[in-house]
Amino acid sequence: MEMFMGFLKKVFDSFTRFRNKIFLAVCLVIHLIYLGVFEFLGIYPLAFLNLLSSVFYFYFLFIKKDTSERSMAATYFEILIFSFLSELALGTGYGFFLYMIGLSSAVFYLVPSYGSVRFIYQLVGIGAAFLLKCLLMIAKISFPDIQEAALPYQTIFYMVNLGITATIVLASTFFYSKEMEEAWETLRYNMNHDALTGLYNRRFFERQIEKVPLSEREQYVISMVDIDFFKVVNDTYGHEAGDEVLVMVASCLKDAAGQENLAVRWGGEEFILYFPRTTPNKVYPVMDELRRRIEGTTVKTAGKEIRITITGGIATGMADSNYEKVIRSADEKLYLGKKGGRNQIVM
Repeated sequence: MEMFMGFLKKVFDSFTRFRNKIFLAVCLVIHLIYLGVFEFLGIYPLAFLNLLSSVFYFYFLFIKKDTSERSMAATYFEILIFSFLSELALGTGYGFFLYMIGLSSAVFYLVPSYGSVRFIYQLVGIGAAFLLKCLLMIAKISFPDIQEAALPYQTIFYMVNLGITATIVLASTFFYSKEMEEAWETLRYNMNHDALTGLYNRRFFERQIEKVPLSEREQYVISMVDIDFFKVVNDTYGHEAGDEVLVMVASCLKDAAGQENLAVRWGGEEFILYFPRTTPNKVYPVMDELRRRIEGTTVKTAGKEIRITITGGIATGMADSNYEKVIRSADEKLYLGKKGGRNQIVM
Protein backbone atom coordinates (compact mmCIF):
# COMPACT_ATOMS: atom_id res chain seq x y z
CA MET A 1 0.00 0.00 0.00
CA GLU A 2 2.84 2.39 0.88
CA MET A 3 4.50 1.67 -2.47
CA PHE A 4 1.25 2.41 -4.29
CA MET A 5 0.75 5.67 -2.38
CA GLY A 6 4.36 6.59 -3.09
CA PHE A 7 3.78 5.93 -6.78
CA LEU A 8 0.64 8.11 -6.76
CA LYS A 9 2.57 10.90 -5.06
CA LYS A 10 5.28 10.74 -7.73
CA VAL A 11 2.62 10.89 -10.45
CA PHE A 12 0.98 13.85 -8.74
CA ASP A 13 4.30 15.65 -8.28
CA SER A 14 5.24 15.06 -11.92
CA PHE A 15 1.84 16.28 -13.12
CA THR A 16 2.07 19.35 -10.90
CA ARG A 17 5.58 20.15 -12.12
CA PHE A 18 4.71 19.78 -15.80
CA ARG A 19 0.98 20.52 -15.68
CA ASN A 20 1.13 23.47 -18.10
CA LYS A 21 3.14 21.52 -20.66
CA ILE A 22 0.80 18.54 -20.32
CA PHE A 23 -2.25 20.77 -20.76
CA LEU A 24 -0.79 22.40 -23.88
CA ALA A 25 0.12 18.99 -25.32
CA VAL A 26 -3.38 17.63 -24.68
CA CYS A 27 -4.94 20.66 -26.36
CA LEU A 28 -2.62 20.21 -29.36
CA VAL A 29 -3.63 16.54 -29.71
CA ILE A 30 -7.36 17.38 -29.47
CA HIS A 31 -7.08 20.05 -32.17
CA LEU A 32 -5.09 17.75 -34.46
CA ILE A 33 -7.79 15.10 -34.09
CA TYR A 34 -10.53 17.62 -34.83
CA LEU A 35 -8.51 18.88 -37.78
CA GLY A 36 -8.59 15.37 -39.24
CA VAL A 37 -12.28 14.86 -38.38
CA PHE A 38 -13.48 18.11 -39.99
CA GLU A 39 -11.21 17.51 -42.98
CA PHE A 40 -12.79 14.07 -43.38
CA LEU A 41 -16.32 15.53 -43.12
CA GLY A 42 -15.49 18.23 -45.65
CA ILE A 43 -16.14 21.05 -43.17
CA TYR A 44 -13.12 23.04 -44.27
CA PRO A 45 -13.75 26.28 -42.30
CA LEU A 46 -13.64 24.34 -39.00
CA ALA A 47 -10.71 22.26 -40.24
CA PHE A 48 -8.85 25.51 -40.91
CA LEU A 49 -9.86 26.81 -37.47
CA ASN A 50 -8.36 23.70 -35.86
CA LEU A 51 -5.26 24.08 -37.99
CA LEU A 52 -4.77 27.59 -36.61
CA SER A 53 -5.31 26.30 -33.07
CA SER A 54 -2.82 23.48 -33.65
CA VAL A 55 -0.23 26.02 -34.88
CA PHE A 56 -0.96 28.09 -31.76
CA TYR A 57 -0.15 25.19 -29.40
CA PHE A 58 2.77 23.99 -31.53
CA TYR A 59 4.25 27.48 -31.29
CA PHE A 60 4.03 27.62 -27.49
CA LEU A 61 5.28 24.05 -27.01
CA PHE A 62 8.08 23.70 -29.55
CA ILE A 63 9.07 27.13 -30.85
CA LYS A 64 8.64 29.60 -28.02
CA LYS A 65 8.80 26.78 -25.44
CA ASP A 66 6.69 28.88 -23.12
CA THR A 67 4.60 26.96 -20.59
CA SER A 68 4.26 29.84 -18.15
CA GLU A 69 0.99 31.13 -16.75
CA ARG A 70 1.00 33.71 -19.52
CA SER A 71 0.69 30.90 -22.06
CA MET A 72 -2.12 29.42 -19.95
CA ALA A 73 -3.97 32.74 -20.07
CA ALA A 74 -3.53 32.83 -23.86
CA THR A 75 -4.77 29.23 -24.01
CA TYR A 76 -7.88 30.16 -22.05
CA PHE A 77 -8.83 32.78 -24.63
CA GLU A 78 -7.93 30.49 -27.54
CA ILE A 79 -10.35 27.89 -26.19
CA LEU A 80 -13.05 30.54 -25.76
CA ILE A 81 -12.61 31.70 -29.36
CA PHE A 82 -12.49 28.14 -30.71
CA SER A 83 -15.59 27.10 -28.76
CA PHE A 84 -17.46 30.25 -29.74
CA LEU A 85 -16.79 29.85 -33.46
CA SER A 86 -17.35 26.06 -33.49
CA GLU A 87 -20.70 26.35 -31.68
CA LEU A 88 -21.70 29.27 -33.90
CA ALA A 89 -20.91 27.30 -37.06
CA LEU A 90 -22.46 23.96 -36.03
CA GLY A 91 -25.30 25.21 -33.84
CA THR A 92 -26.41 23.84 -30.50
CA GLY A 93 -26.21 20.19 -29.57
CA TYR A 94 -22.54 19.53 -30.38
CA GLY A 95 -21.09 20.35 -26.96
CA PHE A 96 -18.48 22.94 -27.96
CA PHE A 97 -20.33 25.39 -25.76
CA LEU A 98 -19.34 23.23 -22.76
CA TYR A 99 -15.70 24.29 -23.03
CA MET A 100 -16.68 27.89 -22.35
CA ILE A 101 -18.40 26.84 -19.13
CA GLY A 102 -15.82 24.27 -18.02
CA LEU A 103 -12.82 26.54 -18.51
CA SER A 104 -14.42 29.18 -16.29
CA SER A 105 -13.66 26.98 -13.29
CA ALA A 106 -10.43 25.45 -14.61
CA VAL A 107 -8.89 28.91 -15.06
CA PHE A 108 -8.39 29.06 -11.27
CA TYR A 109 -6.04 26.11 -11.53
CA LEU A 110 -4.33 27.23 -14.73
CA VAL A 111 -3.29 30.70 -13.54
CA PRO A 112 -3.14 30.54 -9.72
CA SER A 113 -0.96 33.64 -9.30
CA TYR A 114 -3.28 35.88 -11.33
CA GLY A 115 -5.48 36.42 -8.28
CA SER A 116 -8.56 38.56 -8.88
CA VAL A 117 -7.75 38.83 -12.61
CA ARG A 118 -9.14 35.29 -12.90
CA PHE A 119 -12.61 36.66 -12.08
CA ILE A 120 -12.29 39.02 -15.05
CA TYR A 121 -11.42 36.04 -17.24
CA GLN A 122 -14.51 34.27 -15.95
CA LEU A 123 -16.68 37.28 -16.71
CA VAL A 124 -15.28 37.39 -20.25
CA GLY A 125 -16.10 33.69 -20.68
CA ILE A 126 -19.61 34.09 -19.29
CA GLY A 127 -20.18 37.18 -21.45
CA ALA A 128 -19.01 35.29 -24.55
CA ALA A 129 -21.38 32.43 -23.70
CA PHE A 130 -24.36 34.81 -23.40
CA LEU A 131 -23.42 36.51 -26.66
CA LEU A 132 -23.18 33.15 -28.40
CA LYS A 133 -26.62 32.08 -27.20
CA CYS A 134 -28.08 35.41 -28.29
CA LEU A 135 -26.65 34.96 -31.79
CA LEU A 136 -27.95 31.40 -32.06
CA MET A 137 -31.34 31.74 -30.39
CA ILE A 138 -32.34 35.36 -31.02
CA ALA A 139 -30.49 36.37 -34.18
CA LYS A 140 -31.00 32.83 -35.56
CA ILE A 141 -27.55 32.77 -37.17
CA SER A 142 -26.92 29.45 -38.90
CA PHE A 143 -24.73 27.81 -41.53
CA PRO A 144 -26.91 25.10 -43.14
CA ASP A 145 -24.17 23.47 -45.26
CA ILE A 146 -21.87 22.97 -42.28
CA GLN A 147 -24.68 21.78 -40.02
CA GLU A 148 -25.95 19.31 -42.60
CA ALA A 149 -22.50 17.72 -42.99
CA ALA A 150 -22.05 17.34 -39.20
CA LEU A 151 -25.61 16.39 -38.23
CA PRO A 152 -25.17 12.56 -38.44
CA TYR A 153 -22.37 12.80 -35.88
CA GLN A 154 -24.01 15.29 -33.52
CA THR A 155 -24.35 12.86 -30.60
CA ILE A 156 -20.76 11.66 -30.95
CA PHE A 157 -19.48 15.25 -30.98
CA TYR A 158 -21.53 16.09 -27.92
CA MET A 159 -20.42 13.06 -25.91
CA VAL A 160 -16.74 13.56 -26.80
CA ASN A 161 -16.84 17.25 -25.90
CA LEU A 162 -18.73 16.49 -22.69
CA GLY A 163 -16.11 13.89 -21.74
CA ILE A 164 -13.20 16.21 -22.47
CA THR A 165 -14.76 19.09 -20.56
CA ALA A 166 -15.66 16.89 -17.59
CA THR A 167 -12.12 15.49 -17.50
CA ILE A 168 -10.59 18.99 -17.56
CA VAL A 169 -12.87 20.22 -14.77
CA LEU A 170 -12.45 17.13 -12.58
CA ALA A 171 -8.67 17.01 -13.07
CA SER A 172 -8.34 20.73 -12.36
CA THR A 173 -10.51 20.47 -9.25
CA PHE A 174 -8.68 17.39 -7.95
CA PHE A 175 -5.17 18.69 -8.47
CA TYR A 176 -6.08 22.17 -7.25
CA SER A 177 -7.47 20.69 -4.04
CA LYS A 178 -4.37 18.49 -3.63
CA GLU A 179 -2.12 21.51 -4.05
CA MET A 180 -4.16 23.39 -1.46
CA GLU A 181 -3.82 20.46 0.94
CA GLU A 182 -0.07 20.45 0.45
CA ALA A 183 0.04 24.21 0.96
CA TRP A 184 -1.85 23.83 4.23
CA GLU A 185 0.48 21.01 5.29
CA THR A 186 3.47 23.24 4.58
CA LEU A 187 1.87 26.08 6.50
CA ARG A 188 1.14 23.83 9.48
CA TYR A 189 4.70 22.49 9.40
CA ASN A 190 6.15 26.01 9.34
CA MET A 191 3.90 27.03 12.22
CA ASN A 192 5.17 24.15 14.36
CA HIS A 193 8.81 23.87 13.33
CA ASP A 194 11.90 26.01 13.38
CA ALA A 195 12.79 27.01 9.82
CA LEU A 196 16.56 26.49 10.16
CA THR A 197 16.86 23.32 12.21
CA GLY A 198 13.57 21.54 11.53
CA LEU A 199 13.04 21.01 15.26
CA TYR A 200 9.74 21.82 16.92
CA ASN A 201 9.50 25.48 17.87
CA ARG A 202 8.66 27.08 21.20
CA ARG A 203 5.02 27.77 20.34
CA PHE A 204 4.38 24.15 19.41
CA PHE A 205 5.95 22.85 22.63
CA GLU A 206 3.94 25.23 24.78
CA ARG A 207 0.70 24.33 23.01
CA GLN A 208 1.37 20.61 23.36
CA ILE A 209 2.16 20.68 27.07
CA GLU A 210 -0.67 23.10 27.88
CA LYS A 211 -3.16 20.67 26.32
CA VAL A 212 -2.54 18.27 29.19
CA PRO A 213 -4.25 19.36 32.46
CA LEU A 214 -1.94 19.69 35.47
CA SER A 215 -3.87 16.99 37.31
CA GLU A 216 -3.25 14.49 34.50
CA ARG A 217 0.44 15.15 33.89
CA GLU A 218 2.67 12.24 34.72
CA GLN A 219 6.23 12.70 35.85
CA TYR A 220 8.33 14.15 33.06
CA VAL A 221 11.83 15.49 32.54
CA ILE A 222 12.93 18.63 30.76
CA SER A 223 16.53 19.23 29.76
CA MET A 224 17.68 22.68 28.71
CA VAL A 225 20.72 22.64 26.40
CA ASP A 226 22.97 25.51 25.34
CA ILE A 227 25.87 25.58 22.85
CA ASP A 228 29.06 26.68 24.58
CA PHE A 229 30.74 29.84 23.26
CA PHE A 230 28.34 30.07 20.35
CA LYS A 231 28.87 33.82 20.01
CA VAL A 232 32.57 33.15 19.48
CA VAL A 233 31.68 30.80 16.61
CA ASN A 234 29.57 33.50 14.93
CA ASP A 235 32.17 36.22 15.49
CA THR A 236 35.09 34.06 14.31
CA TYR A 237 33.64 32.08 11.43
CA GLY A 238 30.53 34.05 10.48
CA HIS A 239 26.80 33.47 10.81
CA GLU A 240 26.65 30.88 8.02
CA ALA A 241 29.07 28.73 10.00
CA GLY A 242 26.95 29.38 13.08
CA ASP A 243 23.88 28.13 11.22
CA GLU A 244 25.72 24.95 10.23
CA VAL A 245 26.62 24.38 13.89
CA LEU A 246 22.97 24.85 14.88
CA VAL A 247 21.84 22.36 12.23
CA MET A 248 24.41 19.80 13.40
CA VAL A 249 23.40 20.14 17.05
CA ALA A 250 19.72 19.95 16.10
CA SER A 251 20.34 16.71 14.21
CA CYS A 252 22.00 15.19 17.28
CA LEU A 253 19.15 16.39 19.50
CA LYS A 254 16.58 14.87 17.15
CA ASP A 255 18.37 11.52 17.31
CA ALA A 256 18.55 11.70 21.09
CA ALA A 257 14.84 12.49 21.34
CA GLY A 258 13.77 9.54 19.20
CA GLN A 259 10.09 8.99 18.47
CA GLU A 260 8.65 9.32 21.97
CA ASN A 261 10.18 12.64 23.06
CA LEU A 262 10.30 16.21 21.77
CA ALA A 263 13.36 18.13 20.57
CA VAL A 264 12.66 21.87 20.57
CA ARG A 265 14.60 24.93 19.52
CA TRP A 266 13.83 27.25 22.39
CA GLY A 267 15.58 30.29 20.99
CA GLY A 268 18.99 31.29 19.65
CA GLU A 269 21.44 28.56 20.64
CA GLU A 270 19.17 27.17 23.38
CA PHE A 271 17.28 23.91 22.99
CA ILE A 272 14.91 21.82 25.06
CA LEU A 273 14.46 18.07 25.20
CA TYR A 274 11.17 16.96 26.70
CA PHE A 275 10.91 13.40 28.05
CA PRO A 276 7.41 12.36 29.24
CA ARG A 277 6.78 9.50 31.66
CA THR A 278 10.36 9.00 32.80
CA THR A 279 12.88 9.88 35.50
CA PRO A 280 16.09 11.96 35.61
CA ASN A 281 18.18 8.84 36.21
CA LYS A 282 17.03 7.44 32.87
CA VAL A 283 17.44 10.73 31.04
CA TYR A 284 20.94 11.56 32.29
CA PRO A 285 22.74 8.79 30.29
CA VAL A 286 20.90 9.90 27.15
CA MET A 287 21.95 13.51 27.65
CA ASP A 288 25.53 12.64 28.53
CA GLU A 289 25.78 10.48 25.40
CA LEU A 290 24.42 13.45 23.43
CA ARG A 291 27.06 15.71 25.01
CA ARG A 292 29.88 13.29 24.12
CA ARG A 293 28.59 12.83 20.57
CA ILE A 294 28.55 16.59 19.93
CA GLU A 295 31.96 17.00 21.54
CA GLY A 296 33.36 14.44 19.10
CA THR A 297 31.69 15.92 16.00
CA THR A 298 33.46 18.37 13.71
CA VAL A 299 31.64 20.94 11.59
CA LYS A 300 33.59 21.63 8.40
CA THR A 301 32.87 24.95 6.70
CA ALA A 302 34.88 27.22 4.38
CA GLY A 303 38.00 25.12 4.88
CA LYS A 304 37.75 25.37 8.66
CA GLU A 305 37.00 22.72 11.25
CA ILE A 306 34.81 23.80 14.14
CA ARG A 307 34.52 21.80 17.32
CA ILE A 308 31.86 22.72 19.84
CA THR A 309 30.46 21.48 23.12
CA ILE A 310 27.16 21.80 24.93
CA THR A 311 26.07 22.31 28.51
CA GLY A 312 22.75 21.04 29.80
CA GLY A 313 20.54 21.09 32.83
CA ILE A 314 17.95 18.49 33.82
CA ALA A 315 14.81 19.18 35.87
CA THR A 316 11.86 16.99 36.83
CA GLY A 317 8.19 17.90 36.51
CA MET A 318 5.64 16.10 38.64
CA ALA A 319 1.95 15.58 37.98
CA ASP A 320 1.01 19.01 39.34
CA SER A 321 4.13 20.90 38.20
CA ASN A 322 3.94 24.15 36.29
CA TYR A 323 6.09 23.43 33.23
CA GLU A 324 7.42 27.01 33.20
CA LYS A 325 8.90 26.47 36.66
CA VAL A 326 10.43 23.19 35.49
CA ILE A 327 12.04 24.97 32.55
CA ARG A 328 13.40 27.67 34.87
CA SER A 329 14.80 24.96 37.10
CA ALA A 330 16.49 23.26 34.13
CA ASP A 331 17.86 26.65 33.06
CA GLU A 332 19.28 27.30 36.53
CA LYS A 333 21.09 23.96 36.45
CA LEU A 334 22.34 24.81 32.97
CA TYR A 335 23.75 28.04 34.40
CA LEU A 336 25.48 26.07 37.15
CA GLY A 337 27.03 23.90 34.45
CA LYS A 338 28.29 27.02 32.66
CA LYS A 339 29.83 28.32 35.86
CA GLY A 340 31.34 24.90 36.56
CA GLY A 341 33.36 24.84 33.34
CA ARG A 342 30.81 23.99 30.62
CA ASN A 343 30.66 20.77 28.54
CA GLN A 344 28.62 18.92 31.18
CA ILE A 345 25.11 17.86 32.10
CA VAL A 346 23.85 18.95 35.52
CA MET A 347 21.06 16.96 37.12
